[in-house]
Amino acid sequence: MDHESAEAVPVPRLDVRVRNVGGTLTVAWGESVFELSETAGFLWKRVDGRRSLRELAGLLAGEYAVDPETALRDTLETMTALADGGLVRLR
Repeated sequence: MDHESAEAVPVPRLDVRVRNVGGTLTVAWGESVFELSETAGFLWKRVDGRRSLRELAGLLAGEYAVDPETALRDTLETMTALADGGLVRLR
């Protein structure tokens, strides 16, 4: 996914199972199961079908005091993995 894709909006599947076990967020759909890192969990909780990847990256940068470019790269990587696993779709 490239920087032009940063305007894509992730939309979560409605039938995704979400569990918080011992402080670790796990999301699953079908055979795909993801144990999310702290930052991936932060992003997942803010995927609402309205915010773009760039907007989510801005929230991530502010929360973790990282530069916007790093936050955008991490957001694109995380959302691409979740989209590849069928947990979100990008529109």
